Amino acid sequence: MRKKLFAVALALTMVVGTLAGCNSNDAGTSTDNNNTTTTEENTAAPEIEKIADGGGKVLNIYVWNTDFQKMIEKYYPDYDKKTGTIGDVKVNFIQNPNEGGVYQKKLDEALTAQESAAADDKIDIFLCEMDYVNKYTNTTLAAPILGLDIAESDLAQMYNYTKVAATDDSGVLRGISWQGCPAGFIYRRSYAKDIFGTDDPEQIQEQLKDWDSFTAAAEKVKEASDGKITMLSGYADAIRVYANNVSQKFVSDDNKLQLDPALEAWIDQTKDYTDKGYNQKTKIWDDDWQAGMGENGNVFGYFGPAWLINFTMAPNSGSKTDKDGNYTGGGSYGDWAICTGPQSFNWGGSFICAATGTDNATLVADIMKKFCTDKDIMCKISEGTQDFINNKEANAQLEKDGVTSGLLGGQSLVAALGAAAENIDCSNISPYDQMCIENLYNAMYDYFDGKCSKDEAIAKWKDETHKSYPELK
Repeated sequence: MRKKLFAVALALTMVVGTLAGCNSNDAGTSTDNNNTTTTEENTAAPEIEKIADGGGKVLNIYVWNTDFQKMIEKYYPDYDKKTGTIGDVKVNFIQNPNEGGVYQKKLDEALTAQESAAADDKIDIFLCEMDYVNKYTNTTLAAPILGLDIAESDLAQMYNYTKVAATDDSGVLRGISWQGCPAGFIYRRSYAKDIFGTDDPEQIQEQLKDWDSFTAAAEKVKEASDGKITMLSGYADAIRVYANNVSQKFVSDDNKLQLDPALEAWIDQTKDYTDKGYNQKTKIWDDDWQAGMGENGNVFGYFGPAWLINFTMAPNSGSKTDKDGNYTGGGSYGDWAICTGPQSFNWGGSFICAATGTDNATLVADIMKKFCTDKDIMCKISEGTQDFINNKEANAQLEKDGVTSGLLGGQSLVAALGAAAENIDCSNISPYDQMCIENLYNAMYDYFDGKCSKDEAIAKWKDETHKSYPELK
């Protein structure tokens, strides 16, 4: 069903729950085996007018951490790190933390003032995560990609789900990503050899091929290690697997909060795992959760995508880095491998959006093309960060060149995760996902520890989520 694009002010208080296509079961939608989605609306997408460049002298980029800034500094060929400029344009990064929805709140405030903002204060680029990208790309807050100096042919090598996620209900693409974030189960090779007799990903996958097998493996890990090693670290470790395999969105079409059966299954499983000692009762991102990734960590594995491997596990492995930031080995570095696990899933992904009203349209388009369509630059990004990139041709080149992950002991991320990237289903993501998921695992901690009932914890989740999104019923 087609929804009208929201005006700027309304878009910041209400969000849209329905994506265009992406394995949707709505009438008028079909999906072929190559994950290519067509809809009646997409075939009738409106004509896109080209966006004129306004000759801006300041490029304002909204981000939640320094990762994109580092990419600009290292991989954008025309960036001058000494002066912080691209040509005669000053690059200004505005950073706010993602946690608790702070980044979105600050971005919303700035976008509300975009039309009246002085030229040097206008937002030019803003980044979005998969959890809330269509909050912005299903409105006119994000400029059409084809209105910039970007053609359909430039987008051909992207994984389709990344395009669908950032396409509005009338079929207009409004954001693109350099990342693909298919994920799997990342396990300790040495522990796998001791407990299962092998660290081979295919054989370990057989042990973890579905949730019943995964639970049986968790019991085996506990028994074989006399309880010294746990299958998972914390309560929330598996939530993203379940959340990416739901049958409905967090919010119904009539704007009501709802909890999918898959997430209820995660709650029940986590309670069972906690009671049986299959996890260490850690909270995601806390120091003790990350400590399990180190040389003396006693966690068998973590669910995650390439960015978790590169930006979280490697720094926590105990490995040292050289002057260029490259890991030199040591600790648990190299003692990990990845397999699919009980279910394929996607976790995260950063999208680049051009803010409507940017006065740097030409430069914005060039940054998008360099990072999201240029095969050579994307290969360099992957080689430098070990990110899984959103370009099939570049990934094929990386695999041909034998580029592998050091933390994974020489395993190819492209080979391990490439097939999953072709088949990711994003039909049930919604603009509410970030806070719905964060609120859910935070609300469940007391239940997992036996301090309240399941119903009480779910009621707390609903209360907290209504605080995050007062417009929900």
